[in-house]
Amino acid sequence: MINIRCSQRCLLLTCWLLFCWLPTTSLAQGGSDSEIMQRLQRLEERQAEYEKALDAKDVRIRELEAKLAEDSKGTPQKHALSESPTSVPAEAEESVLVVEEKDVKSSFGSYTPGRGFTVARTEWGEVQLSLYSYMRYLNQEGLDDTYVDHFGKTEELDKRNDFHVNKVMLYTNGWFLDPKLFYSFYLWAAPSALGTNTSVLGAGKIGYTFNDAFKLSAGVVSLPTTRSTTGNWPLWHRVDNRMMADEFMRGSYTQGLAASGSITDTLSYNAAFGNNLSSFGVSAVKLDDVMNTISGALYWMPTTGEFGPRASIGDFENHTDLATLFGIHYTFSTEDKQSQPHQNDPENSQIRLSDGVTVFTPDALASGVTVDKLDYQMMSLDAGMKYRGFALEGGFFYRYLNNFRTNLPLHISDLTAQGLQIKASAMVMPEYLQLYANGSQVYGDYGDPWDAGIGLNWWPLKKHGFRINGEAIYMEDSPVGSSTLPYSIGGNGWTFVTNFEIAF
Repeated sequence: MINIRCSQRCLLLTCWLLFCWLPTTSLAQGGSDSEIMQRLQRLEERQAEYEKALDAKDVRIRELEAKLAEDSKGTPQKHALSESPTSVPAEAEESVLVVEEKDVKSSFGSYTPGRGFTVARTEWGEVQLSLYSYMRYLNQEGLDDTYVDHFGKTEELDKRNDFHVNKVMLYTNGWFLDPKLFYSFYLWAAPSALGTNTSVLGAGKIGYTFNDAFKLSAGVVSLPTTRSTTGNWPLWHRVDNRMMADEFMRGSYTQGLAASGSITDTLSYNAAFGNNLSSFGVSAVKLDDVMNTISGALYWMPTTGEFGPRASIGDFENHTDLATLFGIHYTFSTEDKQSQPHQNDPENSQIRLSDGVTVFTPDALASGVTVDKLDYQMMSLDAGMKYRGFALEGGFFYRYLNNFRTNLPLHISDLTAQGLQIKASAMVMPEYLQLYANGSQVYGDYGDPWDAGIGLNWWPLKKHGFRINGEAIYMEDSPVGSSTLPYSIGGNGWTFVTNFEIAF
């Protein structure tokens, strides 16, 4: 295009020189004034024709340049998630959100919601960076000051009224050498638990996608014990905390192997095999020399073959066709007393009685008796529907503990606990404002605790990635709690939470 412009300008210059030279030549040869004027007129006409043609070509060049610039932007390439989801968790593994992919111009590369910013993309591999964090205001002043456990002992609650950056997670994910060879690593900080050994931790996994039916990964993987640990975090009603029954029953992250894939267009699976129910905060020297934790899930979405990004909670996407989901989970693990995480370890999962006492606490089941090891089995069922911004979802849990290994004879052969939860939500302003309500209860041998909540989610920019959440939670004899959760063990009364969340 530059050469064309130069040629046209040269032609115009040549005509101008010819115009200047001809009159001088004619005068030198004694030409008449009328001849000179005729020649000048012809040159002017030619010059006007050249200029008109040049203007037309300039217009065409600008059109071509505009089209070339638009084509150079390209269409961003879509990438499969490291998993059908983690809960990222699950997981940090998938990086935080999954919505439609858009290209945002930047000096480093494109932006894909749910996977972050692409900082490198070459024939050798891809590197993407993303972040999840939120500021939380927690007010537990509405809880009772004390509670009584099943020992008859009165315990005092350490109630809180504070602001905290409650979680910071930095992810890097992508592929290396072969697009099927993927990786996902992350740094996880829990500032509200600073001072504990695991207030900051690093974890991740590598894997290989053989085909749509089989994806295998190794590293820190999520156990698909309940729906909340199969990859839909953080696309929940609540910000980074589950309902009481789910929190009481579930497993967490382990180190081991995970597999996932699609069996049909509407049926998928997720399975994991690892060390124990919760590895964060547990040293390798405290684990058994046998890997005997296994967990699996099947999900069926019969009507539309999907249930929103990562089978999310709530209908932010405004389904115009009825979407339905049914799921079943099963988990088995042999758990040892010394392989249990501490209460404030990030994303910990502790086996508790329904009054909040951990089953490995001395005298928990009988005077003088300490449980050293037991078998844990848990099954959960899920069902849900979404339509035009409305969603109704629920779950059932059944936990069975048996085969107790103790220091003294124990006359209890097994312990069972059941749980229920239900969630309802409506997008009162599409992509902008959501109202929700939920409730759950645990039925156990040491009490029947429950919780209920009502809240709202506000996306001021009408996009996933930044939201403001507020919720009021009422709890009765809470069996779960930690510094990272709004629950307090033994809590009775109201808790109020406000969250400011960012995720990219």
